[in-house]
Amino acid sequence: MEDIKELMEFLDSSLTSYHAVDNIRKVLLQGGFIELSEKKIWSIQQGENYFVVRNDSSVMAFRVPDCEINEIRGYHVYAAHSDSPAFKIKEHPEIEKEGIYVSLNTEKYGGMILSTWLDRPLTIAGRVCVEEEGEIVSCPVKLKDNICMIPSLAIHMNRETNNGVAFSAQNDMLPLLTMTDPDNREKSSKGMLCSMLAKGLGKTTGSILSYDLFVENCEKAVLAGAEDEFVMTPRYDDLACVFAGLKGIVNGKAEHYIDVLAVFDNEEVGSRTRQGADSTFFRDTLENIADGLGVSAKIYRTWKADSFMLSADNGHACHPNQGGKADLTNRPYLNKGVVLKYHGGQKYATDAYSAAYVKNLCGKNDIPLQKYANHSDIPGGSTLGNLVMAQVSMAAADIGLPQLAMHSAYETGGAKDISYLIHLVEVFFKE
Repeated sequence: MEDIKELMEFLDSSLTSYHAVDNIRKVLLQGGFIELSEKKIWSIQQGENYFVVRNDSSVMAFRVPDCEINEIRGYHVYAAHSDSPAFKIKEHPEIEKEGIYVSLNTEKYGGMILSTWLDRPLTIAGRVCVEEEGEIVSCPVKLKDNICMIPSLAIHMNRETNNGVAFSAQNDMLPLLTMTDPDNREKSSKGMLCSMLAKGLGKTTGSILSYDLFVENCEKAVLAGAEDEFVMTPRYDDLACVFAGLKGIVNGKAEHYIDVLAVFDNEEVGSRTRQGADSTFFRDTLENIADGLGVSAKIYRTWKADSFMLSADNGHACHPNQGGKADLTNRPYLNKGVVLKYHGGQKYATDAYSAAYVKNLCGKNDIPLQKYANHSDIPGGSTLGNLVMAQVSMAAADIGLPQLAMHSAYETGGAKDISYLIHLVEVFFKE
C-alpha cells in the first residue's frame, strides 16, 4: 500500500501542471538528477541522470547508460501529461453580482463533466509572473483551500434538474469567491484576486505582471470501498500515470537504452503549445542528448529506429451501471491491471508489433495486462502517442490505468493498479 499512499500525496499537492512539475523537479533533484537549461549547450556524461523543464509545466528526465557510446541502442521513452480539466481564470476576473456577491470570470479548460464541479470546495492555484532583478520569473501559487465554490440551483427553482440540464459555462459555472461589504463602498471588488495573490507571495500588487490561474478541486484523495479497494481523487487522469513514470525513472537503471520520462502539458486542449506533445520539446531533447554525447546525425537516426515509447494515459474501465457503453469483448476493470489501448482509426499508437512488445514484457514480469478498445458506436478521445510520433517516429504503444468517471472533478481508480504500472515502467527502463 506504500505506492498508493505516495500517489495520493502526489495528487493532493499537484493541483496544476505547474505544481506537478515543481514536485517532479524536487523528486529528481533528491534522486541525483542534474537540471539542464535549453538555453545552454549540454555536456552529458555516461552513467549520469539529467532533466530539463520547459515553461514550468513540462519536463523531460533521462538516464544515460554507463556503457560505451557504441553500445547504446536507442531511447526507451515513457510519456504522460501533467494537465487535467479545470476552470481557467480570465484577466480582470472579479464580477460583482446583486451588489454583494463577488464571482470569478472563468472558462473551461479541457472537456469537463460540468455537473461534478457544483457544490464542491474549490481552491485557486497556478503560477504568477513577476519581475525580479530585471528578469521575468514565475512562481507557483496556491490560495487557501475552500476559497470558492460553484453553487447549484435548488431543485425548487428548477424541477427539471434531474431530467437533464444543459449548463452554460459563462452563466452557470462561475465560482463564488466572497461578498462585498455594503456598508463600506470604498472596499471594491476590483483587483481583489490580485491582492490575494500578492499577499500569498509576499509581494506588492503592482509587482504581479500576469498569471496562469485555475479553479481546482481541493478535496483530498481518499481510499474508498468496503476494503479500500478504490482511490477517489481529483486529477487521477493523468497524474497517476505521471507518478508511475516518475517512480520508474528514479528507481530504474539504464542498461543499453537512454531512458526518458517525458511529461507534457496541454494534452487536454490539443497539445499544440510549445510545451505540448505536438511541440518540438521531445525532438529537441533527444537531439540535445545525442549532441551532448558527441553522436553524429547518422548514429542518432539508428537510435531512433531502435527506440520504443510507452504513451501512458488512462482508459475507461467498464462501468458498473452502464456496461453497455463498453466494447463487447475488450472490457477492462479496476484493480485488474494495466490497460493496453487499441484504436482502428489510430487515435492510439498501438499496433501488432508494439502490442506484442508490451504483452511480452508484462508476461515475463507477471504484470497483469488488460485490453481496451472503444465501443464502435462511441468515439473516444485522443492522447499523446501519435502527436509525439509526428515529431520523432519510433515504435509506440498506448497504455494507461483503468478508471471510472474520467474528466469528473473527482475520479475513481483501483488502489492496486498503480503498483502494476510502476512495475511495468521499472522493467521497461531496465530493458
